[in-house]
Amino acid sequence: MPIDSTFPDRLRELRLAAGMSLRKLASAVPCSHVHIHDVERGRKTPSAELVARLDQVLDAGGELATLCHSGQTRPGWRPRSDRFDQRQAEALAEALVAERPTADNALRLAHEWMVAEPPQLTHLRAGSRIGESTVAQVEQRVHQLRLLDDHLGGGDSYQTVAAELSATATLLREASHTEPIGRRLLVAVGELAQLAGWVASDAGRHRHAQHLYLTGAWAAHAGGDIAGAANNLSCLSYQMANNGDPGEAVLLAQTAATRAKTAPATVQALLAERVAWASARADEPIGCQRALDQAQELFTNRRPEHDPMWVYWLDASEMQIMAGRCWTQLRRPLRAVPVLRQATAGYGPDRAREAALYLSWLAEALLDAREVDEAAETALTALTLANSTASQRATDRLGLLWHGLRQWDGVSAVQEFADAYRSISEQAEPVS
Repeated sequence: MPIDSTFPDRLRELRLAAGMSLRKLASAVPCSHVHIHDVERGRKTPSAELVARLDQVLDAGGELATLCHSGQTRPGWRPRSDRFDQRQAEALAEALVAERPTADNALRLAHEWMVAEPPQLTHLRAGSRIGESTVAQVEQRVHQLRLLDDHLGGGDSYQTVAAELSATATLLREASHTEPIGRRLLVAVGELAQLAGWVASDAGRHRHAQHLYLTGAWAAHAGGDIAGAANNLSCLSYQMANNGDPGEAVLLAQTAATRAKTAPATVQALLAERVAWASARADEPIGCQRALDQAQELFTNRRPEHDPMWVYWLDASEMQIMAGRCWTQLRRPLRAVPVLRQATAGYGPDRAREAALYLSWLAEALLDAREVDEAAETALTALTLANSTASQRATDRLGLLWHGLRQWDGVSAVQEFADAYRSISEQAEPVS
């Protein structure tokens, strides 16, 4: 990763301005103070994760990430002076939706989104009546943020999505527009609230996620998007199943699925999956099996051309993953292990959060089957992946595995996982 020539100097300036020694900054990040020294001297290249932490600790607002990655910035936008003016902000905002997020560029894009002012605010200041082109731009940005979420944990993307939601809600509230444009903006707010709720939950901000999901359901319903409203409520049921009352989660998931009977089949399949998961968490195997069967039938008969953009990620592998997770939750490892082994084979570092989460379920199922060595080896792989993504969900899952594997601490593979887990845990910071 090439470093802009100003990155080391700016890092040192920010550190000194904050009154931090090399050791104090290294402790806050955390990493070795020798490594920070080498980065400041331009001798070593920092990882994307380290740059993100430095930005956060030094309150640089994404400036370090922009400098560090400026050598990789696509043609079409580069800072043209030391001053980041309005014209540059607009050019960057336009360029951000031209590059599809990948595992390699996702963190840089997230930081660039934080640097660039949302065009929603630019249109609002212009004072003119907003129309088709503006709302189409907003819709495009919503989908770009969804793609970004494929490669980042909630800890890295939450602020970016929350800022976009705020800007779009402000545009809806204060700009002049026709009723049809207003409805489309309401739908966009509903989708952004769902995405913001999802990344907030992934970052461990469950109470805030609940508020976002309920807000998103209201906005989507007001905009005439019944499927979007149901998706928000279904996501809330998913969070409740994991962190609240599973019985109430079942009722909410069923309500969402019932209200969306006219939605495209792929959407209905997703909502049925969430019923299955809540049922599994509530220890209701019959209800779980019924919902899984319904989801599979709906998915088999889907017509993708009718699908909303936000359901693009649901494919055959994701359907298998959910079935395997349900059977793991219900302590049916003989059913869960073959499904999860096959489905997780297609996930890797390019989608580190999902790979870590799904492998954690495979490891749990293997442990239930008393395949301790393979369970520990799988857990170690999941741990390595989870360590590269800011996902509290993944962190929590690895913690559960650690507790489950502790009773087998005489097994060498378990000891290797336990040592790695302790090492990583000692460096981690609690979620605020």
